[in-house]
Amino acid sequence: MATGDDVNYWSIVTVVGPILLALAIAWAIMRNRKAGRVEETERATRDNYRAEQRAHENEPGSGL
Repeated sequence: MATGDDVNYWSIVTVVGPILLALAIAWAIMRNRKAGRVEETERATRDNYRAEQRAHENEPGSGL
């Protein structure tokens, strides 16, 4: 049989748990939405592709 202490504990857990989960999800979303990150990533990717192309442009069968 559940006592008053058990009911109070589970009431707190069922209210605070989802709030903490929502805060953690919101924090993760906001942390990943930094302005300029997409442009920085795109530029770095293009630079890597160019460097790779330059490194292999004289290889036989490269087609470049």
